[in-house]
Amino acid sequence: MSQTEAEKWEARYRAGSARYAARPSAFVLDWLKRVPQGRALDVACGLGATAIALAQAGFAVDAIDIAPTALDRAREQAKIGNQQINWICADIADYRLPDARYELIVNIQFVNRDLVAQFADALAPGGWVLFEQHLRWPQPVAGPSSSRFRLRPGELRHLLWPLDIVHYHEGLVAGDLPDAPLALARAAARMPTSAP
Repeated sequence: MSQTEAEKWEARYRAGSARYAARPSAFVLDWLKRVPQGRALDVACGLGATAIALAQAGFAVDAIDIAPTALDRAREQAKIGNQQINWICADIADYRLPDARYELIVNIQFVNRDLVAQFADALAPGGWVLFEQHLRWPQPVAGPSSSRFRLRPGELRHLLWPLDIVHYHEGLVAGDLPDAPLALARAAARMPTSAP
């Protein structure tokens, strides 16, 4: 990620204009009881709401984001509930995931295709990925205006090709405003426990 992108996100968090990042992902919450506990990674964790929900559910959590302001606010929220989370301030574009470390990787409304290519190696056998990202859509929808930050139809399935996809959905989802739905691609995928 360029310095300009890093500065953009830092400015958003300082201005309080990323309030949507203050809620845990409903998609992740829905899947938490179906995946095994262990060590989890929250990619581009923002204000930490999903990371905190993971910790509350019993996961040991690493949470990474590029914006120090977001991580400072996330730390404060985690302290309220006495949640122990390993907060990592790093540029994901330059970050190398450790091998076979995670039972769960959560990637919500952020896409870095090079990082996604590391997910299979970073998962422990039987580990899971929960992934949700904005989708390119023919009608106006809420979310990023640039198609650069949206997946093409079917792209998420391709990105997760080394994994067994257990759930996959592309379509419109209610957003914060009734007349501004989100177009999302969502997947729950699992690393096979052994090679075929």
